[in-house]
Amino acid sequence: MGLLRCMAIVAAAASAAGAEAFDVTTESLLGEMTDLSRLARFPDPPYAALQASSYDRRATDPSERNDENWFANGDRGQVLREETRNGETEYVLMDAEGPGAVTHFWSANPDDAGAVRIYLDGAETPVIDLPLSTFLSGTMDIAPAPIAGETARGWNSYLPIPYAQHCKVTTTQRDFYYIINHRRYTAGTRVQSFTREAATAQQRRIRSTAHSLRSPGGVVTPGSAQTTQTVFNTNVAPGGRQAEIAHLAGPGAIFALAGRIECPDPEAALRACLLEITFDDAEIPQVCAPLSDFFGSGLGLNPYSALPSGVPAAEIVYSKWVMPYAESAQLRLINHSDQGVITSFTVASGPWDFDERSLYFHAKWRGEDRIPTQPRQDWNILDAVGRGRYVGTVLHITNPTLSWWGEGDEKIYVDGAAFPSWFGTGTEDYFGYAWGNADLFSHAYHAQPRVDGPQNFGHTVNS
Repeated sequence: MGLLRCMAIVAAAASAAGAEAFDVTTESLLGEMTDLSRLARFPDPPYAALQASSYDRRATDPSERNDENWFANGDRGQVLREETRNGETEYVLMDAEGPGAVTHFWSANPDDAGAVRIYLDGAETPVIDLPLSTFLSGTMDIAPAPIAGETARGWNSYLPIPYAQHCKVTTTQRDFYYIINHRRYTAGTRVQSFTREAATAQQRRIRSTAHSLRSPGGVVTPGSAQTTQTVFNTNVAPGGRQAEIAHLAGPGAIFALAGRIECPDPEAALRACLLEITFDDAEIPQVCAPLSDFFGSGLGLNPYSALPSGVPAAEIVYSKWVMPYAESAQLRLINHSDQGVITSFTVASGPWDFDERSLYFHAKWRGEDRIPTQPRQDWNILDAVGRGRYVGTVLHITNPTLSWWGEGDEKIYVDGAAFPSWFGTGTEDYFGYAWGNADLFSHAYHAQPRVDGPQNFGHTVNS
C-alpha cells in the first residue's frame, strides 16, 4: 500500500520582538514530528526531500541491469570524497546547499564510523562532533529515545537539524552504512540554523516530543479537539457485498478512524475486504485498500503501534491520517471474501478550512505473485502524477525460502528526474532496521509487526 500525501511546514515560530522572524526553526521542526495535520496541506514553505547514502557508486545506468552496475550491492564505505582538516582525514557523506534541514540519520554499524561532524553555513567548527554511535544512541539530552536509538539492529536519529545556507556531514572513518534524509527549501526561506545551545533551550519541547513518540497511539492531532465522534456499525456479508460506513458533509476532515473488526479468519477475510473512501464525489475512490493493509498491519491483524496507524490489541485498529474534503466524504466496505465481516468504527470528523493548499488523502495497493529474483529487476510500487508527496509503504512479503529477501535498494524519482533523488542501501534499511533482523518491533515512524520464521521464511510485514 502506498500513501500519497503532501507534507507541510508547521506555521513559523515568531522570535522575540524586534528579532528576525524565521520560517523554519528547530522548534518548528520538532512540532512537525507529531503533527499529522500538516500532511494534509501543501508545504509552505515548499521543499524537496533528498537523500545522501552509501549506495554503491557503480550504479550509474539503469539500462545496465547487472550486479556490476545498476544492481551493484557494495553499499558499505561509499562516500562523496575525502578531506583533510587539521591534519586529520574526514570522509564527506553529505554536502548540501541550503536553506534546508536534516530530518533523519540511519546506520547499521555506527561503531565503525568514528566521529560524526556536522558543519553548518561554512563554519570551521562543527555543531555536532561526537561518536556516531553516541549521536544515534538515544542517550543524548537533545535526542533522547525514541527520537534516536537502536531498533532491530538499525540505529536512527530523527533530531531535526535546520541550516540557513549549507550543511556538510563528515565522519572520521568510512567502513560503514549510512542514510541521511534531508530537505532543500525554496530560495528565500528563512531558516534559523541549528545550534546545541538552541536545542538545549528546547528541552521541554524535546521531552514532550519523545514522550509522544513513546506512546504514539495516544497522540492527539491538532484540530481534532473540535471533532464529532460518530459510531458506525456494519455487518458486511461475503461475496462482494457492500456496506456504507459513513457519509460526511463538508467542508471538513476525518481526523481519526478507529474501532473493532471481527471475523472468523482475519488473514483470509481482511485481505479480501476493501475499504473505499471517496472525497467530493470523485469518479475513482481516492482510497482503495485491503482493510488490514490500510491500518498498516499487512496480512491479518498484527499488534503494533505507530503514529499514523496501529493495531494496539486483538481486533482493535486505528488510523489518524487527516483526510480533508470540500463537500463530502463517503466510506464503504466491499467484502470479496467468503466470510462475514463485522465492524464497529468511530469516525472522528471536524471542521477544516479547505483551501488551495488542502490535499486529498490517497491509499492504493498492488500485489504480485511469484516475483522472480533472477534476473534482477526494479519492482515499481507507485506511479503518482500531480502535486503531492509519497510518505510511506506497508510491505508484505511471502518468502518461500530461509534466505534474506530484502537486499534491494529503494529508488525514488521525483518530477521526471533521470536519476533517483533517493537511492537507498537495502529494504530493511528503508524501514529503519538492519541486517535482515527478524525481531518484531514497533516505533512511531516504522514497525515490523510480523515475521513468521524460521529465519526469513514465510510472511513478513514492514510498515
